[in-house]
Amino acid sequence: MAKWRRLLSIYRIRTTTLFTVFCLLAVVYLKTGHDSKIEENFRQYGLAVQPEPRIPDYAANPVSKNGSVKEELKDEFVAAVLVICANRHQAVKNHLGQLIKYRPNPKNFPIIISQDGSAVLVRNAIKEVASEERYIFNQTHTPKGKNNYQKIAEHYKWALDTVFFEHGYSHVIITEEDLDIAPDFFLYFAATKKLLMADKSLWCISAWNDNGGSQLIDRKRPGLLWRTDFFPGLGWMLSRETWRELSPGFPDIFWDDWMRRPDVKKERACIRPEVSRTSHNMQVAGKGSSKGLYKKYLEAITLPVEPINFLNLDLNYLKKENYDLWMKRNLEEAKPISREELIAGKLDPQNAYRSTFSNARHYTDVAMKYSVMYDLRSGMPRTAYQGIVTFLVNGARVYFHSDLIQLDQFGNQTHTQVYNPDWEHQGRYLEFARQYCVTKWKGKCDPADPEMAAWIQKRRIKLQNWGKMILI
Repeated sequence: MAKWRRLLSIYRIRTTTLFTVFCLLAVVYLKTGHDSKIEENFRQYGLAVQPEPRIPDYAANPVSKNGSVKEELKDEFVAAVLVICANRHQAVKNHLGQLIKYRPNPKNFPIIISQDGSAVLVRNAIKEVASEERYIFNQTHTPKGKNNYQKIAEHYKWALDTVFFEHGYSHVIITEEDLDIAPDFFLYFAATKKLLMADKSLWCISAWNDNGGSQLIDRKRPGLLWRTDFFPGLGWMLSRETWRELSPGFPDIFWDDWMRRPDVKKERACIRPEVSRTSHNMQVAGKGSSKGLYKKYLEAITLPVEPINFLNLDLNYLKKENYDLWMKRNLEEAKPISREELIAGKLDPQNAYRSTFSNARHYTDVAMKYSVMYDLRSGMPRTAYQGIVTFLVNGARVYFHSDLIQLDQFGNQTHTQVYNPDWEHQGRYLEFARQYCVTKWKGKCDPADPEMAAWIQKRRIKLQNWGKMILI
């Protein structure tokens, strides 16, 4: 009996020791797993630079093609959809038809159609679909502005004040009547709303990618999302809290450029997709307020081939602390090349590359080569984040970025530290030079030069419309 007691005692000691060792190993394992969790998430979404391109797991898990996702959402409110429209009735019919077709549940996304003016055909198109039972409502604004840009800004402010302050919605998705939407448009906003509420460094979610041309994007990663400092618009969500801040100072003209000013953005970013979830329907849009200036770029932007169930994705990689870490690593691991090499375009799609610009001419030379949007607002390129614009060149991922970036401070530099406001004025000069100095004026391309100034006056060119320009 004593022998068995002695053996049992030894067994208990050894069992206790093994249990202690097991617990220590478990602690180490869990800590290691926690430290690598972010990395695993990022590799899942393809954000880390890799020797070979990989397709994210979720690319093979689209929702049904008809966009029916009622099983994914409860009947609770997500966001109101505010449709800004004026006098294009065919555009209104097209846009409303898509919203109704792809909307998962009317209670999730009530639609408010805000008409500027009293165009009869538009009013009739709205009456065909509006009803309280369908959660589709309409409101009418009487324009007072003198030109289209003033009317648009005035309408936006009135419409947003109305839906937020009178109707009391907490979140609103703003669209325009000439947009087509992707079947997963509503899923995209339902999933990203959580980010907007949780991350105070974000102030909007946009379904638009300014550089969404098919040759610039990775269609193997249709669910990939990015942060951007540049306000995109064109299908975007914001909260009542943010609008309460913006409304008092909202401008009476050029409202979208006002949204891009550093003093308005206050270091905040937006989420935008790799593959745009909105596109301009050029058949119903007409030239618009820009008179067709961006037609080439807008026509190139297309919607995804297959919808993605964003509600099934872990989007924590988009939170600032995670995102900045991995963007920094992307830059560190990308192969540095010169702008000349980048323009030559002989890039291996198996690798990622980085190159820098230090002024508007550097940026414009590359942007125009690859049909990237070349204009700079407050010195900021479209889609840029912390000075970085990313796109594909012949299938290779490129990070084209400001040389003001300090990698050891990445994510902590202010927008005014990574974007030079003079770049906007340099860009205006380059646009002016392309319009007048390539074929029309053969002398010194300087509006302040006496000979060119006389030529400008003779041609009755309204130089004041160009604003401040810096020769470069």
